[in-house]
Amino acid sequence: MTPTVADVAAALRRVAGECGEAVLPGASDEEIAALVRRVAGLGATVPADHLALLRDQDGFEADGLRVFGTTARRLTHGAVLPALDDVARDVEGGELEEHLVLAQGSSALYAVHRRSGAFHELDVVPGQVLAVHPDLATLLMTAVGTRA
Repeated sequence: MTPTVADVAAALRRVAGECGEAVLPGASDEEIAALVRRVAGLGATVPADHLALLRDQDGFEADGLRVFGTTARRLTHGAVLPALDDVARDVEGGELEEHLVLAQGSSALYAVHRRSGAFHELDVVPGQVLAVHPDLATLLMTAVGTRA
């Protein structure tokens, strides 16, 4: 059975609970619209399913897994979770430029390919495609399942 965005949200809540981390509140329509505009300015499109996830929880960090949200956020343990478009700007001109990185685990990046819209699991170091997934929910459920 193909997972849904609701399955991803539930899995992230479970991981946060297991790690004693707070679940961030969902993004507002204004925050979503601002992110969409900023990412469009970088020549990319945020997948609709990622926006739906951000409406439930605007970013995530626990147990080595980060899901990037609408704005940079200081987390309870003092770390900063960057915004999705900040991560996109950081990889411009590099080997990941063809991807919009949505999430990061300890051993992989989880991204959408800008031209094709395919969901790629990428090797952290060289940015090579490790796997292509049929949709965002499957991609992020893979991220949840392979966390350190």
